[in-house]
Amino acid sequence: MDRVFDLGISGVARDAGDVRSLLVDSAISHCEKLRRVLELEGWIREARDCPLLERASERWQSEREQLIAELELSH
Repeated sequence: MDRVFDLGISGVARDAGDVRSLLVDSAISHCEKLRRVLELEGWIREARDCPLLERASERWQSEREQLIAELELSH
Protein backbone atom coordinates (compact mmCIF):
# COMPACT_ATOMS: atom_id res chain seq x y z
CA MET A 1 0.00 0.00 0.00
CA ASP A 2 2.80 2.43 0.84
CA ARG A 3 4.37 1.71 -2.52
CA VAL A 4 1.25 2.75 -4.44
CA PHE A 5 0.96 5.91 -2.36
CA ASP A 6 4.61 6.79 -3.00
CA LEU A 7 4.16 6.32 -6.74
CA GLY A 8 1.16 8.62 -6.72
CA ILE A 9 3.05 11.39 -4.98
CA SER A 10 6.06 11.09 -7.24
CA GLY A 11 3.76 11.23 -10.27
CA VAL A 12 2.20 14.44 -8.98
CA ALA A 13 5.62 15.91 -8.24
CA ARG A 14 6.81 14.96 -11.72
CA ASP A 15 3.75 16.63 -13.31
CA ALA A 16 4.32 19.77 -11.22
CA GLY A 17 7.95 19.76 -12.34
CA ASP A 18 6.84 19.51 -15.96
CA VAL A 19 4.54 22.50 -15.50
CA ARG A 20 7.31 24.52 -13.85
CA SER A 21 9.66 23.58 -16.66
CA LEU A 22 7.14 24.74 -19.26
CA LEU A 23 6.63 28.02 -17.39
CA VAL A 24 10.38 28.61 -17.22
CA ASP A 25 10.75 27.84 -20.95
CA SER A 26 7.89 30.20 -21.74
CA ALA A 27 9.39 32.98 -19.61
CA ILE A 28 12.78 32.56 -21.27
CA SER A 29 11.19 32.69 -24.72
CA HIS A 30 9.25 35.81 -23.75
CA CYS A 31 12.40 37.53 -22.48
CA GLU A 32 14.33 36.60 -25.64
CA LYS A 33 11.59 38.11 -27.79
CA LEU A 34 11.60 41.29 -25.72
CA ARG A 35 15.38 41.49 -26.01
CA ARG A 36 15.16 41.08 -29.77
CA VAL A 37 12.47 43.78 -30.04
CA LEU A 38 14.70 46.22 -28.16
CA GLU A 39 17.68 45.31 -30.32
CA LEU A 40 15.66 45.84 -33.51
CA GLU A 41 14.35 49.18 -32.25
CA GLY A 42 17.93 50.36 -31.75
CA TRP A 43 18.92 49.28 -35.26
CA ILE A 44 15.83 50.92 -36.77
CA ARG A 45 16.59 54.23 -35.01
CA GLU A 46 20.19 54.17 -36.21
CA ALA A 47 19.16 53.29 -39.77
CA ARG A 48 16.95 56.40 -40.12
CA ASP A 49 19.99 58.51 -40.99
CA CYS A 50 21.48 56.03 -43.44
CA PRO A 51 19.77 55.57 -46.83
CA LEU A 52 21.82 52.43 -47.47
CA LEU A 53 20.02 50.69 -44.61
CA GLU A 54 16.49 51.54 -45.77
CA ARG A 55 15.65 48.03 -47.02
CA ALA A 56 17.19 46.41 -43.97
CA SER A 57 15.23 48.77 -41.75
CA GLU A 58 12.00 47.68 -43.43
CA ARG A 59 12.83 44.02 -42.68
CA TRP A 60 13.71 44.90 -39.09
CA GLN A 61 10.42 46.75 -38.66
CA SER A 62 8.54 43.77 -40.04
CA GLU A 63 10.33 41.37 -37.70
CA ARG A 64 9.73 43.75 -34.77
CA GLU A 65 5.99 43.91 -35.53
CA GLN A 66 5.81 40.11 -35.77
CA LEU A 67 7.54 39.68 -32.41
CA ILE A 68 5.26 42.23 -30.76
CA ALA A 69 2.22 40.40 -32.13
CA GLU A 70 3.57 37.11 -30.72
CA LEU A 71 4.18 38.72 -27.34
CA GLU A 72 0.63 40.12 -27.26
CA LEU A 73 -0.80 36.69 -28.06
CA SER A 74 1.17 35.04 -25.27
CA HIS A 75 -0.54 37.07 -22.51
